[in-house]
Amino acid sequence: QYFTRDTRRRYVDPEFPHSDVEMLKLQMQDQNDPEVIEAKKQLEAGPPSSPGNGCRFATGPSDFDPTGLRAVMAVNNKELFKELDKHMPDHLPEPTWMKNEAELLQWYKDRDLPVPIGGNWKFVGQKRRVAKW
Repeated sequence: QYFTRDTRRRYVDPEFPHSDVEMLKLQMQDQNDPEVIEAKKQLEAGPPSSPGNGCRFATGPSDFDPTGLRAVMAVNNKELFKELDKHMPDHLPEPTWMKNEAELLQWYKDRDLPVPIGGNWKFVGQKRRVAKW
């Protein structure tokens, strides 16, 4: 199932896709207004969790997966977030030119050239770039 590994959308609330902007809007309003206070509480609480259906389907209750992760309609946020914790990325990818960054920098300095941002990509050879007609 894709939804148990979709870490990119983990913190996106479909009701408030830009919660930081919504919070700024609420901060610009009257802080004593009960509706603003309630809206701030709701925004800070995050998306409400579906309780799931408790693994009770049209064919009857199922006991083969107590977490309910086998079907989207059976899962709740608590179990989903436990599963997503297992798949959260724990590294920051680096560009391929980072391993010889000092060498690239020195090459440009030796020739008194401005240093470009990033490395030089040589994916396509010169012969391939020449038109064949």
